[in-house]
Amino acid sequence: MRISRFVIYTTSVALLLCVGCASTPDVESRRAAIDADIDAILSEPLDMAEYGETKRCLADREYRDFRALDDRHILFTGLGGKQWINTLRARCMDLRHGTIIRVRSTSWSRICELDNFRAAEWFEWPWYRRRPWHWGTSWATGTQCTLGKFQPVTEDQVERIEAALKSR
Repeated sequence: MRISRFVIYTTSVALLLCVGCASTPDVESRRAAIDADIDAILSEPLDMAEYGETKRCLADREYRDFRALDDRHILFTGLGGKQWINTLRARCMDLRHGTIIRVRSTSWSRICELDNFRAAEWFEWPWYRRRPWHWGTSWATGTQCTLGKFQPVTEDQVERIEAALKSR
């Protein structure tokens, strides 16, 4: 009797979780419209002499900060006001809540397309896990996400992308 109750209970919970994670066609069409707007903004030609070309990798010395624009786009800011947008291979739900990204890179001094990362909070880093500071849970927390190419952008493009994200 207990086993059958347990099976029914776990099946019910699993079904409720699946239903809660499903998105409506309206949400999907809004996401598609936003992605189309962002793609249109990013497809505008830039002066190659001033902004450079799309890069496969960014060296550690090229960028100083990053911030998530949404669950699929990260803005990297570098020296001299240079900026790059990285369009991830797939949506990364943890990205909006993280303050750092832990990249599993093939190189020590750069991050590249196809490198995997996890978004996390600063206090999840291992050196904060010592007593009495046990704020983090694990080095492997968060969803694993994959970087795309680094596309140079202007400040105007960034503002328009942010406006498109806020409008929907």
